[in-house]
Amino acid sequence: MSVMNKVGFSMVAFGLAAGSVLGAGSASAAGQYAAIAFSGQTVLYGVSVDEASDEAARGAALANCGQSDCQVLISWANGCGALVENKEGVAAASGANREQAEQAAFRKLAEVHPTALLANVGSADLSGAKVVEVVCTANAR
Repeated sequence: MSVMNKVGFSMVAFGLAAGSVLGAGSASAAGQYAAIAFSGQTVLYGVSVDEASDEAARGAALANCGQSDCQVLISWANGCGALVENKEGVAAASGANREQAEQAAFRKLAEVHPTALLANVGSADLSGAKVVEVVCTANAR
């Protein structure tokens, strides 16, 4: 990830995390689950994909993040999740496919940093926002 102000970055990340996690829906028991976890202190993240349960996906993402302050930003089933960043923070969101996940993540980032919305309409250079990672379950549309 790019170098940025870690204090502001982590404050935004964890503020957005609550909205991302609370907005995550449940899926059927036969789904494939994934998650993204993030450390505000070290600016590291971990992902999991194609886990048997939401709990397993969250646990694997936290383990892959590997830091004591890691928190799950988003978990989902049967689709894709995207982690985006700009100089002020990060956001994560999910969608049925890669494009929908990226757009949702840029919209989430724009809730705190309105210029991030420019990335969602083709002006990523002006917003400074970029996609860090996209993870899709094997059964994503």
